[in-house]
Amino acid sequence: MIKESHSQLFLGRQPILGRDQQLSAYELLFRDGSGVLLNRAEVLNPTHATATVIANAFTEMTASDALGSYRGFINIDDGLLFSDLIEALPKERVVLEILENIKPTPEVIARCQELSDQGFILAMDDIVHANAAYRPLFELASIIKVDIMNMDTDFLRTLVLRLKKYGKQLLAEKVETLKQFNYCKRLGFDLFQGYYFAKPTIIISKKINASRMVLVHLLGLLINDA
Repeated sequence: MIKESHSQLFLGRQPILGRDQQLSAYELLFRDGSGVLLNRAEVLNPTHATATVIANAFTEMTASDALGSYRGFINIDDGLLFSDLIEALPKERVVLEILENIKPTPEVIARCQELSDQGFILAMDDIVHANAAYRPLFELASIIKVDIMNMDTDFLRTLVLRLKKYGKQLLAEKVETLKQFNYCKRLGFDLFQGYYFAKPTIIISKKINASRMVLVHLLGLLINDA
């Protein structure tokens, strides 16, 4: 039985694959010792969870340890989007995954434009509707992630047709069967993620910095503009 240790850190990652099922990137996920056996974590504070992922992947570990030679998708919520912490991330190693609950306000659109101008790659997460209000964010993003779970095939086809007009890479997430993969491939999806290919794996590493919790706390303060 694996027990959480003050000398250990945990990081989940799930592969993102191309049309030939070649590895393209990873999504980095929050994990802790309490849920490591179940390969899941209860996220009570998304901002803190992402700050922990960033600390683990880019401070406690090296980017090569966490990602190899690939990019890492990182969830970005409201709290983190406007933080200067984002600009400290290595833009050549990350994709900023804008969460679906972020409203497309003028401030959000301006911030995403600013990050795009700085060279960050943006992805829209968990899209289930081609809402016209999100058009400015679709246009700024390089990747649109479509949550296909429980989605009717006809509805998915219509959604894909609407999204294709933006000329972005489409990523089918939560692909759980070969049938789903083949259908999404026929629809023209470029990237794929889900349990059909692989469940998230958990990297367990020893902490190299005894003051990691102080670091995570400071990241939280930075996010909240303390």
